[in-house]
Amino acid sequence: MQQKDWLELSLIANGDDEALLFETALELAGAIATTATSASEEEIFEPEIGTTPLWKKSKITGLFALDADKTQVLENLKTVLAEEYAHAITENLLADCDWIRAWLDYFQPISFAAGNLWVAAREHDLSGKADENAAILRLDPGLAFGTGTHPSTALCLEYLAGNNLSGKTVFDYGSGSGILGIACALLGAKKVYQTDIDPQAIQASCENAEKNNVADKITVTAKPETVGEVDLLVANILLEPLCALKSEFEKHACEFIFAGILERQEEVIRRNYPNYQIARVAEKDGWICLRLIKA
Repeated sequence: MQQKDWLELSLIANGDDEALLFETALELAGAIATTATSASEEEIFEPEIGTTPLWKKSKITGLFALDADKTQVLENLKTVLAEEYAHAITENLLADCDWIRAWLDYFQPISFAAGNLWVAAREHDLSGKADENAAILRLDPGLAFGTGTHPSTALCLEYLAGNNLSGKTVFDYGSGSGILGIACALLGAKKVYQTDIDPQAIQASCENAEKNNVADKITVTAKPETVGEVDLLVANILLEPLCALKSEFEKHACEFIFAGILERQEEVIRRNYPNYQIARVAEKDGWICLRLIKA
């Protein structure tokens, strides 16, 4: 059987408005997925709260199904876009492959706190690696689920896995798809609360908790104000919201674990939390993890 290719069409956007225009145009032309990546060396570390800024120059790419009619797709795209953009469309054919196998080859099991916690795909065999008492967090290819490879996530997982959470209550604030809260539940926390401003993250957290058999321990909510006091609040988010949400955090806990912070930003946290004992508990690749306890 002849192998087919996926069709990728891309445009370079100058600013957020063009990026949104191109994303919409690609979707209207039939793209099954769109992505935005930097078209320069620019990095975004600290967006304003409530915003999702792109780069000054970004590459917007649409992926089209294997059986898509390229001629028709291009016609549809050019109909939606102004004529000035039509010549800027670039094409790429992406060979079909076993995506699950490729993902498994790329992502290998990771252990934290001397093997107290493992993050692995469901297909990975950990016999001979993981101790029988280790907590094992399972991922499925294709899930919207952080793998624990990003330094700030890894720092949080290392800290959580290395400390006794048995019987504790935890609030995973800005949970994303739930990896930290699920790890807490697997590590013995009796109750975990999770919240995020993204509805898709809320849905993903629920699905991922189910798949790891800890849904009975986890409450996911879009309304953090409904959560009461807990023993520990974990926030793997960026500097600005960590500072802006101080009064909200203090309603829930007297002990915080903060990640998503660069080394050069530590002093800003110390200035914004003057009544706390603050310790840097871990660092990796320029990122740090802080423990704060109310003095």
